[in-house]
Amino acid sequence: MKFKLFKPRRSVNFFDLLSEQARLVVKGMKLLNEYCITHDESIADEVIRTETEGDMVRRILIDELNRTFITPIDREDLFRFSSQLDEILDYAKTSVDEIRFFNVIPDDEMRSVTSALVDMCEHVFLAVKNIGKHKITARDEAIYVKRMENKVGDMTTRALAVLFDDDDHKRIFKYREIYRHLNQTADISDQAMDSLLDILVKM
Repeated sequence: MKFKLFKPRRSVNFFDLLSEQARLVVKGMKLLNEYCITHDESIADEVIRTETEGDMVRRILIDELNRTFITPIDREDLFRFSSQLDEILDYAKTSVDEIRFFNVIPDDEMRSVTSALVDMCEHVFLAVKNIGKHKITARDEAIYVKRMENKVGDMTTRALAVLFDDDDHKRIFKYREIYRHLNQTADISDQAMDSLLDILVKM
């Protein structure tokens, strides 16, 4: 009688998967900012491809989460945090879709807001990257992101104030919708950092 050797399943590094999600968030936001500067449609297509990559990484994370008995982070916290990172990237794609659908030419304010979001997302990545080994650094980066959320909120408010001086109501509607999603991008980044800080407390 032959016995099959038991092969232990390889361990999954959930921190690496989260970091990959965060890396793609930065990539997507940089591309969105570049698109707002150049209005190059090939860059817009790259934003969409990056969002698809992010969805794939999240699917892998969820699959591994369902197959793993013990996780380094509470399962519900891990699922929620991954979802929030995915949502940031979703908003980058939504912004591109609306710019295209409404046939909007990004203005100076939109370029400034997306540039601030790039800075914000770069620090999201640094926060995520340091969860496992450098908790103090992760916490400091998360706090920086939360401060940036207020800055982006102020920037979008000022952009809307300039926009509402326009007499073209159709233009106001189009740009307002895009600014609303850009502001929501900052909001969900802030929420993701709240989740990260909760995770750090439990570790």
